[in-house]
Amino acid sequence: MSPARRLRQQMSGDRGKAMARTAIAYVSDVILGRTGEVISRAAQKEAIRRHADASGIEIVAWFEDEAYDEEILTREGIRSLLASGKRCDCILVERVWALSRSWTLLEAFLGELGQRGMRLEAATTLWDCTSQRARHFYSDRKPRRPRVPRPDVVTAAARVRIKKPERLFFTDLVHRPAGA
Repeated sequence: MSPARRLRQQMSGDRGKAMARTAIAYVSDVILGRTGEVISRAAQKEAIRRHADASGIEIVAWFEDEAYDEEILTREGIRSLLASGKRCDCILVERVWALSRSWTLLEAFLGELGQRGMRLEAATTLWDCTSQRARHFYSDRKPRRPRVPRPDVVTAAARVRIKKPERLFFTDLVHRPAGA
């Protein structure tokens, strides 16, 4: 739901209180590649709870996987999540990496969520390529074209005359001894 729509619901007198969004939360141990450090499921759960409280999201179920596997749909927790049949607005993860770092696999999973009327939401905003592509996957905005000034509107100050250099020939660049 867009922020503007959420604000309209909060301000409308006929609904009183805005409808709370619902989510299924998912966590999996995330192993950081270079250091081998693990972002634990407990730390992810805490971040998800804080994000849900701040965003007015009600968590209706929790699913988790202990072992990280790049193949999303083969994980026991993901299969249970998809088979649960619980209705919700989104799947809430601490970071997109809890699912996958591979955009090809992640895009297929997001398509599956879309068919079920759900979307993915991350509690942590990261700027790696996969996280950005996941955010843009749900972007409602159309890409903006760069602004190019129209030729008939260009001012005199914008017209810059560049003097062409004199034509050089290869023979002009060759060093000739004096008197030759």
